[in-house]
Amino acid sequence: MTIKDTSDRKPWKTWLRNQEILYVVLLAVVVGVVSGYASLLLRFAIEWVSLFWTGERTWLKAMDTLPWYIYLVAPTVGGLLVGWITVRYLPGGELRGVSGVLADMVESKARVHRHQMATETFGSAIAIGSGASLGREGPTVALGALISSEIGQRAGLSEQQLRILIGCGVAAAIAASFNTPIAGVLFALEVILADYAIATFSPIVIASVLATVIARSEVGNFPAFTVPEYHLISVWEIPAYMIMGALCGLVASGFIKSMAPTRAWLANLIPNRKLRPAAVGFAIGLMGLAIPQVMSIGYGVVEDMLLERIHPELLGVALPLTAFLAIILIGKTIAVVLSAAGGFPGGLFGPALFLGATVGALFGDIAHSISPAYTEGYGAYALVACGALTAAALQAPLTVMLIVFEMTADYHIMLPLMIACSVATMVTRSFGRASVFTEVLEERGIETHWGREQSWIRSVPITQIPWRSIARVSEHAKLEELKQVYTGSGKGCVQVVDDNGDMVGIVTFADLQQWLIDPALDQVVVAGEVANRKVLTVRESDSLLDAVQILDREEFEQMPVVADDNPRRVLGILSRNAIFSTYHKLIVKHGEGERE
Repeated sequence: MTIKDTSDRKPWKTWLRNQEILYVVLLAVVVGVVSGYASLLLRFAIEWVSLFWTGERTWLKAMDTLPWYIYLVAPTVGGLLVGWITVRYLPGGELRGVSGVLADMVESKARVHRHQMATETFGSAIAIGSGASLGREGPTVALGALISSEIGQRAGLSEQQLRILIGCGVAAAIAASFNTPIAGVLFALEVILADYAIATFSPIVIASVLATVIARSEVGNFPAFTVPEYHLISVWEIPAYMIMGALCGLVASGFIKSMAPTRAWLANLIPNRKLRPAAVGFAIGLMGLAIPQVMSIGYGVVEDMLLERIHPELLGVALPLTAFLAIILIGKTIAVVLSAAGGFPGGLFGPALFLGATVGALFGDIAHSISPAYTEGYGAYALVACGALTAAALQAPLTVMLIVFEMTADYHIMLPLMIACSVATMVTRSFGRASVFTEVLEERGIETHWGREQSWIRSVPITQIPWRSIARVSEHAKLEELKQVYTGSGKGCVQVVDDNGDMVGIVTFADLQQWLIDPALDQVVVAGEVANRKVLTVRESDSLLDAVQILDREEFEQMPVVADDNPRRVLGILSRNAIFSTYHKLIVKHGEGERE
């Protein structure tokens, strides 16, 4: 990792910045505190907006007394405000939420788009508080990442350090949202960074713990969901949980794959990005008149399913529990897909928990009615399916297992939870590797399936690889002079430049050998005729991964490094040997760091 020049700073600041691990840890403390309070602020902001429309902090509490017109007015007006905020601050249709963070990690060298601040705070609070069927976790994660990115950039961190700090912000956001410090750490490592090295792990743990302490001091140390103690009644329940896991995987896959066509359909139907969320909000409000449970986050409905206290009634008509849950499942799925595809800012983590609980309650009710002596009540299945469908939708089974465990503080459910999460994830992955976070990235052609190795190699700058100077000749120089410079340099490569000193092309032995046969050409041919003008280069701001990927598909041995502000101004030349030597040394070093 590299540290920017600090010669103009005070000595103690220079010393601190040179203590890389200590410096990042201190910044992780700041990030943990700030992100913890930011998470709480967003949570309260959503409640304030809900209070404005419904008189209650959640839509569920006001469901029985809310005037019918609020269902239509609130999401429509909220959609108008969200549309204005989105177009104003993200005019190019930039990605938001966790997808936006992942895109910025790949394309912007971990510099998160600062304009997300408006959409992830004001936009999300207005959207979710006004009834959009989305969750608060995605915006909270994006907010934590944005805060970390800004702090890291102002502190002069390298890209590799900046990625670690973003992991700190993400972990703090998840920990504060769910009161789940361990799962917050794992989410940052598994979903955002794909890196488990000790140097990465320690600052993230510190930030997650601090954010959890802050959240508990403000809202209390309680599990996110209160559930009774469930048990595995019989070993025959394991096959039932496996079947349910497969169903969760199918629902998650359909949920993921419905996003892109719905976005395209809505974009064609309502081209105006400012008006699209309002139109979608009105449609969700119409659904809410018939199925109020689809409005907003819906965690209260999830808890009712876990506690088996669902009242299966719609529009004053009592329904069989199975029919009621099936209607809720279909309605909530449509509402979530419309909200996300229609331009409302918000997360898909909470909706995945809701859909999972509904699938589980539906399956559990049927299973318990068939074999009451060998199965738990539907609440247990709802709890397990919460994790299974969310694990499949996020493609992050380890994180979700821990989140469900920490959210419920119930260890007895772990065995069925583990098997259901694993089966659900495998089923969904059989239809593709995209998650609710990455499907939009794939649609835009942004590579998402980078491995753990690629994720940190991407953060190693080209400037960390030793490059050599390169001899140069004018494009007007005679062939004889070109031969002399080539031979004298001993580098196997000569740069041909124009009158301004900018590169015209490169001459290697392969380019030169056809001109060596006839000495009579020495005073006739000029260097510009010999030069290979089709030269692949890397910029000084590119990463080691950029260089490796080029050399993986090309056969040449050397590659010029050019200036960011002038792609024809050559700063030096990298050899294939230097690039791959650095690559392998870093792999060994990183592996040793993981074993420490």
